Amino acid sequence: MKLFGRLLDRIVDAGALLASIILVVMMLATVLKVVLRAFFNHGILGIDQISGTMMVYITFLGAAWVLRRDGHVSVDIITSNLRPAAQRIVMVASSLLGAAVCFVLTWFATKAVMLSLQRGIVVAAELEIPRAVNLWVIPLGCLLLGIEFLRRARRFHRGEAALPDTPRLEA
Repeated sequence: MKLFGRLLDRIVDAGALLASIILVVMMLATVLKVVLRAFFNHGILGIDQISGTMMVYITFLGAAWVLRRDGHVSVDIITSNLRPAAQRIVMVASSLLGAAVCFVLTWFATKAVMLSLQRGIVVAAELEIPRAVNLWVIPLGCLLLGIEFLRRARRFHRGEAALPDTPRLEA
């Protein structure tokens, strides 16, 4: 099981690295487009469309990495007022719910990618890109995020994960 965990960590880290590279490439392409338009009155065709696709890739390639580092936004209005044992139960339950949602999204996104491939659907825009190119990262990212939610639930259940650092209100 530890081998699977290390392999998953490497895959998630690779996704985060790829997302960061895509972010830099997207920024450089946008700057290049602006400079070319400003100085030569000529832009690059498709940069906006490709940037939109890159944003989807960044989101789904980096989500599991962010969750593993507890970097997702959380609203702890309720959990901050609970005792540690109750906090742990809520964190396990919310992690399991997150995993379930991710696995449902993985299922439907996979069906959408397969349907796009079967039908040969392309995005009608400046560049005709197969829709599956835009979509394939969604089931992959949701699958990795769902697995990471399960790992998080296990860490909270075992007491290996730190509870949120929020002061409790005393009655």
